[in-house]
Parts: sequence; C-alpha cells; structure tokens
Amino acid sequence: MHRALIPAVAFAALLVASEAHAQITVSPQTSPALGTTVRGSSATTFSISTSGTVTRLSGNAIRLSTSSVTAPTISISCGLLNLGGLCALRPMRVTITSAATAPMSITTFRVANLSGTTWRTGSAPAEASVLVFELNAMGLISTVSFTLGMDVVLAAGAASGGQTFPYTVTVQLL
Repeated sequence: MHRALIPAVAFAALLVASEAHAQITVSPQTSPALGTTVRGSSATTFSISTSGTVTRLSGNAIRLSTSSVTAPTISISCGLLNLGGLCALRPMRVTITSAATAPMSITTFRVANLSGTTWRTGSAPAEASVLVFELNAMGLISTVSFTLGMDVVLAAGAASGGQTFPYTVTVQLL
C-alpha cells in the first residue's frame, strides 16, 4: 500500500516543481545580414522572406548583393526528453520583438516552416510588428523549430555598409 502512495506523491511533486525554462537557439547566431547597402535619401524597406529572399519594398537605398540571405531558424527545446517542468506536455507562447535601434528597425515579423509541433490556432499567425503565438506541446523527443522572416527599414541617410537587425525571442510555458 505504501509503495503505491510513494509514486503518486512523487508525481504530485513533479506537478508543482519550479517552472521549466525553454532553451532557445537561433541559427545563424546573427540576424539576417543584408550585406552592403548604399545609403538612400528616403527611408527604405527591405522584406526578408522566411526562405531568405530579399526584396526592396520602398525607398531608394541600394542593396549591392542580389543573393538571398540565410533566414533565421529558431529552435526550442527543454533538455533531455523535455521533462523539466513537464515541458513535453505544456503548450507554449512565443513572443518575438525587435531590439533594433535607429537608424534601422524591424517593422514586421513572419514565421513559417514549423516542425516538431503544431500551431494552437491551427494555422501560422498573421504578420505583425510584435509577433505572439501559441504552439501545442512538443512531446518527449522533439525540438520545435520554425523560420523567421521580417521587414526591415533603413532610415533616410543611414550609413552605408553592413546592417544587422537584432530581435528577441521569448518562450513561456503555459
């Protein structure tokens, strides 16, 4: 009788264990690099698709390269077997925000190519300046990953050269 009670107490202790922290990795480690740009006299918006294609949407700054960039891949895991804080069984809320400062900014984020879980709403979220979406639980032996695209703006008269566009990704287990 005591043997049956001990596993039940241990399981209950796991339920109230301290909150798990998801491990987030970004590949490549840097934000998408447009390559060398030549300053424009007006603010210029470049769109970076989730596949890495770069398109100038407005303005007159010039991007010297015509090649694609490496779109960031965001990966989320919770350690060995995703057991910490019952991470494997918990849905998660992902928030992506810009950390860019003048003379550049990120105006829109978009996500695609989700693997390792499914969208809680059934489909990918709409593009937004601050992207918040929920994912279903990832299961025991899984890493969640998705690609990130964005629209970036170079201010009028921004220095020529290489530009980076930092952002933050946070994950909250629900």
